[in-house]
Amino acid sequence: MLLLPLSVLILLAQPPRSLGAEVKTYSQRAAASTCTLVMCSPVENGLPGRDGRDGREGPRGEKGDPGRAGTPGPAGPVGPKGDNGSAGEPGPKGDSGPSGEQLGMECSCLQLFPNGRAVGEKIFKTGGFEKTFEDAQQVCMQAGGQMASPRSAAENEALQQLATAQNKAAFLSMTDIKTEGKFTYPTGEPLVYSNWAPGEPNDNGGSEDCVEIFTNGKWNDKNCREQRLVVCEF
Repeated sequence: MLLLPLSVLILLAQPPRSLGAEVKTYSQRAAASTCTLVMCSPVENGLPGRDGRDGREGPRGEKGDPGRAGTPGPAGPVGPKGDNGSAGEPGPKGDSGPSGEQLGMECSCLQLFPNGRAVGEKIFKTGGFEKTFEDAQQVCMQAGGQMASPRSAAENEALQQLATAQNKAAFLSMTDIKTEGKFTYPTGEPLVYSNWAPGEPNDNGGSEDCVEIFTNGKWNDKNCREQRLVVCEF
C-alpha cells in the first residue's frame, strides 16, 4: 500500500518537459518508425499505380514501308445466277433475203446444164421453169446476168436449141413498151438482128409488148404477163 504513493512522488519530483520537446520526440520516433516501415518491411498488396494514359501523348512515329501483298486466296464458290436484265432496244431491221423460190431459180441459172449453149463470149442457160417476163427478168438479174438478147444468127440458133430441148417457147429480153412497134434491148438500143415469124410483130389485141422465140427459132410478139421458158445469158 505504500508503493503507489511513492511512485507518484517520484514522478512529481522530475522537472517538467516542454510540450514542444515532447512533440519533437514523438515525431522523431514516428519518423524512425516510418523509415523502418518503408525500408525494411516487405511490400504486400500495395495500392495500384496510375496507368500511362494520364501522361501526354508522345509524337507519332514515321510511317513504315508498305507490306508486301499477300498471295491471292483460292476462288470462292460460284454464286447463284442473278435475275435476267431488262430487254435491250431492238436492233435495226435487216434487209429482206430472197425467197426460197428465188434462191432455187438463182442456183438453176448459175449451174452449167447439159443443154447450156456457149456462143462466142456469151453463155445461155435455162433452169427449165417458166415465168412471166418481169419475173424472168428479176431471176436473171439476181443470178448475175440478164435475159437472152440474141444479136446474131449464131446466138439465135443456140437459143433455138435450148427451146427445142425443153420443148417450150422462151422469152427474149427485147420489148416495145416505150414506143409501140419499136423493139429495143434493155439498154435502149434498137435491134441489130431479128428473126420474126411471118406477119409478126402484129401487136394482137393491142397488148403484145414482149418477144418469144419458138422451137423453130422464129420470133413472135407476146403478152408480157404470159409465162414462158426463162433463159438467161452470162
